[in-house]
Amino acid sequence: MNIRLIAADMDGTLLDSRKQLPEGLFPLVRALHERGVRFAPASGRQFYTLYEQFGEIADELMYISENGAMICDGSECVGFSAMPREVVLDAIERVRTLPGVYMVISARSGAFYEKNSSAEAVRNFNMYCARCTEVPDLAEFASREPICKVALFCAGRAEQVLMPAFAGFAGRAQLALSGTDWVDLMRTGVSKGGALEELCGTLGITTADCMAFGDYLNDIELLRTAGESYAMANAHEQLAALAKY
Repeated sequence: MNIRLIAADMDGTLLDSRKQLPEGLFPLVRALHERGVRFAPASGRQFYTLYEQFGEIADELMYISENGAMICDGSECVGFSAMPREVVLDAIERVRTLPGVYMVISARSGAFYEKNSSAEAVRNFNMYCARCTEVPDLAEFASREPICKVALFCAGRAEQVLMPAFAGFAGRAQLALSGTDWVDLMRTGVSKGGALEELCGTLGITTADCMAFGDYLNDIELLRTAGESYAMANAHEQLAALAKY
């Protein structure tokens, strides 16, 4: 085993129940870096949120953000997978027909939500997006800005409400169940696993040289791609079934 890159999901994996990073993580990441091992948070979260969370070591990391739709090496964006504009606009119109469902969309510059979003939805948007801005009309914004991810929010009912409601998008976008509240839509083929392969190309290594940790269904491709894969004790049963450890 010659591990050169370690990728870890954030929520339910690296973060504790208070959404805090483990004590002692920063010195550990620096020690790994000195030995030629890079560390990459791999999350549905926004890049700017991740960069802010890692503070003093932020520039030493690689980032798989937006479930693989935006990839960075330190502060430099090395990959951005824009969705087809018509898919984004159709998703916006679909959300407007669903009670209790809200959305935030991700561009290179940050995340954006519509002014009629509920207070609960906005709290959650701000929890995961360090750069989050209200706009009067998402459709108007998305018609002029490339969008890499549409994040759909329905409190506690993502699997029961959002997945069936957006099942028809499966042939036009990549769907990822990212938690009990969230379903993400990205460009077809985009995943954390695909992003891991891109980072391997940047580093000149193979996926066999990677180790990955995750807990939920948006980590499936990440764990399938990495040579060494670990599911958390709290992992979704489908993820636990495919992980090596």
